[in-house]
Amino acid sequence: MTMRSGPDIPDPTGPERPQADPDQEDESSAEPSRSGAARARAQRPGRGRSLLVRGQIPLLLVALALVVALGFASRGVTAAQGTDAPADVFSAARASQAAAAVVAEPRPVGSAANARAHEELADQLTELGFTTDTQESIGLRAMDDEGVAGYTRNLLGVRPGTDPTGTIVLATHIDSVPRAPGAADAGVGVATILESIRALGPEAQRNDLVVLLVDGEERGLLGAQAYLDERAEELTPPVVVLNHEARGISGRPVVTRTNGPMHDVLGAMPHPEFESFTDALFEIIPNDTDFTVYRAAGWWGMDMAIIDDAWAYHSPQDDAAHLDQNSLQHYGDLTLALTRDLAGRDLGALEEGSGGDPVQTTAPWGIVGIHPLLLTVLALCAPIALLAVILVERRRGRLTLLGVALGVVAGTLGLALAVAVAVVTWQLASAATPQMLSQTTREPVRAELFLLADLVAGAVGVACCWVLARLLIGRAALLTGAGLAMTALLAALALYSPALGSSMIPPAILAAAGALLATMLPAGPALAIRVLALLPTAWMLGTQVSALMEFGIASSAGGLAGTAVVGLGAAAPLFLGRGDASLPSRRPHRLLIPVLPAVITVGLVVGGTAWTQAAPEPVQERVDAHVDGATGATTWEASGTTAWGQALDGVSATSDVPLPMIEVADAAGTPSTDGTPRVRLLITSPREAAQLELSPSVGGLEDVSIDGRSLESGNPLTGVQIVGVPQGEAVTVEATVPESAELTLLETTYDPSIAGGWKAPGDDVSLMQPRVQVALDVPL
Repeated sequence: MTMRSGPDIPDPTGPERPQADPDQEDESSAEPSRSGAARARAQRPGRGRSLLVRGQIPLLLVALALVVALGFASRGVTAAQGTDAPADVFSAARASQAAAAVVAEPRPVGSAANARAHEELADQLTELGFTTDTQESIGLRAMDDEGVAGYTRNLLGVRPGTDPTGTIVLATHIDSVPRAPGAADAGVGVATILESIRALGPEAQRNDLVVLLVDGEERGLLGAQAYLDERAEELTPPVVVLNHEARGISGRPVVTRTNGPMHDVLGAMPHPEFESFTDALFEIIPNDTDFTVYRAAGWWGMDMAIIDDAWAYHSPQDDAAHLDQNSLQHYGDLTLALTRDLAGRDLGALEEGSGGDPVQTTAPWGIVGIHPLLLTVLALCAPIALLAVILVERRRGRLTLLGVALGVVAGTLGLALAVAVAVVTWQLASAATPQMLSQTTREPVRAELFLLADLVAGAVGVACCWVLARLLIGRAALLTGAGLAMTALLAALALYSPALGSSMIPPAILAAAGALLATMLPAGPALAIRVLALLPTAWMLGTQVSALMEFGIASSAGGLAGTAVVGLGAAAPLFLGRGDASLPSRRPHRLLIPVLPAVITVGLVVGGTAWTQAAPEPVQERVDAHVDGATGATTWEASGTTAWGQALDGVSATSDVPLPMIEVADAAGTPSTDGTPRVRLLITSPREAAQLELSPSVGGLEDVSIDGRSLESGNPLTGVQIVGVPQGEAVTVEATVPESAELTLLETTYDPSIAGGWKAPGDDVSLMQPRVQVALDVPL
């Protein structure tokens, strides 16, 4: 289309100019670069503006709200099926029955309960036609300047394929943290796998099928590492692993990470959900699962999890009674469908047909993949499209470059203020009532009203910036400037990491393209384009707000507000009407607009606090007893969120605790190759499932080995942990110690009743992994 310019050329859609607001001041002070003719055109009375154009903003808002609601509702879970479900489908009731004995008690690595769970699962796998095997080993991992080792017992179940082109591995972990039954973490994985392989039937599939139930995940991914170190070569490549995890007790199961050509098979699952954003986020946040080591080993596959109601994570309330059966059903439906597909697929052909590693996002019709380079190029084009819109509207006299620049500033400040107000709101609420928070994730038992408060608090920040900006610039300049700021921000994100913007960048691209196209078309078609271009943003807002709500208020504080502001800001130019003038709006009463969302925010916080405190769940307390092994002197430390915890915190007592035995072997003091002392220790714990930690007073330990196995690390280790220590059995530790250093042994156990000064709490208190730590000097 050829565009004509000049001050006397009429608008191709007809003159549609609003009358000047008698309350508005002369705009020349705010936008001095405008010509008198342009101002005259902007203030010219409207001539025959159609009802369609006058009602376009309400229409756009209705379309936005409807699609946001649809996107939010799309993230529901499947209704649980009972024991009467057909034999070839997944049943949450049958899955719960299969895992009931396993999740009946906590089962930390090295405990008798862990061994009982191991035997129960071995029996069930045998009954389901799998050949079982136990791998007893020491898992070792070095992370930065800390090392961890653990005595693990992995359970393997194998069903050979009829004509294998690779191996399908269904994986999760057996162990839980102390005092947590782990019905979700990772009992939900155990239940899902047992019921899925039952529904598959006893017949062998084309590809080898392996059930891998590892130990020691909670203490450093030890069992998975031990399997990869010692047994992984037994599997027919390529290996595809489906790893099952949980951070909460409910919610929609989502694929959090992938590796290999999984984008070609995700569609085999019913209603799958995956955002490359979560995969990229794992590289930033300090969360880990066994999938980390599987992917590092080159296995294909995916990590799946439920994350809602994270207040129960690693707590006594992570039990069968609290696990949501609908979430379990949905989890099983995904795993069963994908396992069926992969078990019968030619995995070699899957590798040959792989189209690279696309950026993926979930659309209404399924998961969509976009090449990262293409997404980056399109993201860079989005602000260019908005610049074209700005130039066209400037020629039409509806805005100026100075006005747009002020709009960019207002949009940027609006985002920062929205996030800041939301974060501060949650920080004040949580600091005022710490007893409503979990001790692990800092989530309240009932987070819904706080999550809404996050969104409304963000609206306070946006409203403040909107009202103040409108004192200086017109609506058109503010909408286009804010849109330019948000699309430029997303373009920068695309340059840094397209995956981090997987959910937000595509809608912003479409919104920018729609705004440019609508600017060139007559009013009727332009409105249709605006509505269509707005729908992807609305869907993204609905689904991502829902997902962030499951992620939790403590984990995403400010994230809800930030997501909403960036998404709506990028789509703001779609609300640019033909009748928009560039006049500022200097009405003092508009300064009261932010008051309403502020009042609503306070009401939501107060209501959320009261509702959470009325929940029937016990208050979580974390307690530690620090015992001096030489004197028995004991000091208690408690989080103090209840009267019981406050009474215990700071209490001093004397403990008569059996001490771990430390024997310095004959090799102690033998110089290493560089002359520093090398020690050899035999350590025996009198307790079950204890954790030992050796640390030097200065420097770090080098050339560390546990029972003859080397703990490889590129850095000296400031501490070495050994978990799941067999009760009464000696652990041999060898290490090179800095010449001037002293060694300390810290033994940790999770039975607080053995320490002096202990008084058990009532049923209104939930103990979170209470620790007794006994410190001993190591004689060198």
